[in-house]
Amino acid sequence: MEGRMKRTIKTGIVVLCLFVFTVGAHGFGGFFIGLQAGNSIQKPKLTDIEFNSNTTFLYGLRVGVKFMMFSIEANYFQAAHNLELKELLTLDWQGKQNDYSYLGINAKLFFPLLIFQPYVTAGCGFYTADIKTIDSDTKKGINVGVGLEVHLGTKFSLLAEGKYNHVKVDIAEQALNLGDWTLAVGFNFYF
Repeated sequence: MEGRMKRTIKTGIVVLCLFVFTVGAHGFGGFFIGLQAGNSIQKPKLTDIEFNSNTTFLYGLRVGVKFMMFSIEANYFQAAHNLELKELLTLDWQGKQNDYSYLGINAKLFFPLLIFQPYVTAGCGFYTADIKTIDSDTKKGINVGVGLEVHLGTKFSLLAEGKYNHVKVDIAEQALNLGDWTLAVGFNFYF
């Protein structure tokens, strides 16, 4: 009997928590379109060659659908990084620009608390690295991150998001690892 009561109490607590976290989610949903801007912090890696980190402006677009605590979005962003070698070697990549972009799908799980909705996100898609006058390549990669969406009414929200993006591309027959952090803010219009 005592074990049954503990299970009933635990089940009640879980149901109560789910209710508290989803009450705010019912009012915010539907299709959305949004813009994002921020910083892309990239530190490329090649075997036996070190690069300095480079931070640059990032801009992008997102389109998706949100239902209760879940969201699926198509996302595009672009950033132009400058490659800086730690030591000048025979590699002629010093000062070259890497046009870096992502086109993919992200899933989000929200934990709504009234107008504040923290979330975790994960996605996959195609990353392109185009190093001017050297080579370009597009490969599949993944991203994971966290964010916060603040709803200002039922049709508009502000977002802040941090993600780690991971992809390896083949540039001039070399495996270039593009570990990248993106920190972005933006807004969504719901309809």
